[in-house]
Amino acid sequence: MLIAPLPKNETARLSVLRSLEILDTPEEEMFDEITKLASMICDAPISLVSLVDEARQWFKSHHGLEDRETPRSLAFCSHAILGDGPFVIPNAKEDIRFYNNPYVTESPNVMFYAGIPLAVSDQIKLGTLCVIDSKPRELNGEQMHMLSLLAKQTIRLLQMRKAAERLEIEKLAAEKATAAKRDFIAAISHDIRNPLNSLLGMSEMIRETELQPSILSYVDHIRNAGKVILHLVNDTIELSRLEENASVLKNEWFELYQCFHILDSFFTEETKRKKIEFHFQNKADQRTFLYTDKRKIEKVIWNLMANAVKFTNKGSVTCSVDLEIKTNESANLHIEVKDTGPGISPEVKDRLFQKYNEFVPEGCGISGSGLGLSIVKLSLEEMGGEVHVESKLGEGSAFKVKIPVIWKLEENQSEKINPATSKSNLPIFSKPQKVLIADDNELNRKVLKSYLRPLGFEITETNNGIDTEKTLNESSFDIAFLDIEMPGKHGTEIAKGLVGKPNKPALFACTGLCMPEERNHILTSGFDYFMPKPYLKEELYLHLKEIAAKVPRAI
Repeated sequence: MLIAPLPKNETARLSVLRSLEILDTPEEEMFDEITKLASMICDAPISLVSLVDEARQWFKSHHGLEDRETPRSLAFCSHAILGDGPFVIPNAKEDIRFYNNPYVTESPNVMFYAGIPLAVSDQIKLGTLCVIDSKPRELNGEQMHMLSLLAKQTIRLLQMRKAAERLEIEKLAAEKATAAKRDFIAAISHDIRNPLNSLLGMSEMIRETELQPSILSYVDHIRNAGKVILHLVNDTIELSRLEENASVLKNEWFELYQCFHILDSFFTEETKRKKIEFHFQNKADQRTFLYTDKRKIEKVIWNLMANAVKFTNKGSVTCSVDLEIKTNESANLHIEVKDTGPGISPEVKDRLFQKYNEFVPEGCGISGSGLGLSIVKLSLEEMGGEVHVESKLGEGSAFKVKIPVIWKLEENQSEKINPATSKSNLPIFSKPQKVLIADDNELNRKVLKSYLRPLGFEITETNNGIDTEKTLNESSFDIAFLDIEMPGKHGTEIAKGLVGKPNKPALFACTGLCMPEERNHILTSGFDYFMPKPYLKEELYLHLKEIAAKVPRAI
């Protein structure tokens, strides 16, 4: 018996073999299928995927043989990896290298061996795909050709397995990084929203008192800075969801006029404050209803309008809306936002929709988060829409948006007069409402009370979960504002306990937990409305108007 010498490139060969991380791994069906096919094609009882390391040959697949490894010194494969082509031994007892090999003279009584080197390159052979029989024989040309093809397939499987494993590791690392980023954003969002609620709420309360103009301007600066922080937090959450592809389109039918009317009202006030003109032009039929993602459309317009107002210190901002009818069902929604601001330079325009592209045009005191336009682009791509920009330095900018939508005409609901949604910004109830405000933070309760004070509600306060649940069980309320994270008992636990009970109050979830999955979990526990901190008075009043519309009118 002759022991095979080491290949000249043994160190490099072993390095490649180790890099595949295949040795001593469990059996895998894809390799077992290769050896079964090899045995069937070659009519051989034994077929192996053999890999040769420093001291042994180890079998990734071992059809017809129980052993998973044998010593390298006894391995036929140690000889096979020294050559470039097939290694065939028709009769081992007649070959000086093997005639007295224990595996020839004893079980499994190897007489015939045919091995194809598993070559990752011309120089590197890791082992073989081989077939073995206990009687002398030969393979015909077709069998040898098929065995060679299976050997090539085995090499591909080894390489693909390593690539898939690497991709899985990278995927897990990316998922961990994404989860860590999501947890970080959620924690920062929660920690910022609670103090921000006090800051914006108190500034709103101060503005409603008699103040000198100079002091009022200071308060406005505080409030505006708070709003910038709030938009930064919201934009960060929105962008992270879009980048994760975790954002899901939520298509619904909604009234186009009403959607834009709310935005119109808000930016009319904002432009008055800046002493610039604001023009809103809705060229679509007021009876138009659209089927698409309303929230994303509002987010797109909000970001474009907010940028236009922020960067325009004189002149005007114009928002135009039109519907390009294509068929009885399909249309393109066109939105154009124009301003007379400082304009955008060509070099900035080229990277305008990139993340964190923050720039401060001349004459603009506050920059943005650098996220708004990224959100616009990603949201539009998700809806199949597009945006184009026209701008000249010193003359202003125009953002033109096109979104494919489904449309229909219905009776204009906005023209119906509802006493609960009159021209007044305040919701109107037919009788005073009994309201519970439950929050362990006194400033949060004060802010909410200040927003509700003009409505003449009868207000009760609690500052922990135990007292809140007891109060709700002992007294009847029309509306209840429950903080989610209260000492004693969680707000969601209290809400679950009220599900199905008669005369259940309209429940508001008041929280700084604003990630989409947190919001969904909270709402499914029994709440009717979700009110994120910091509380926005306009949003609160919209919810209250909806409740007022459901309250039976006194006869």
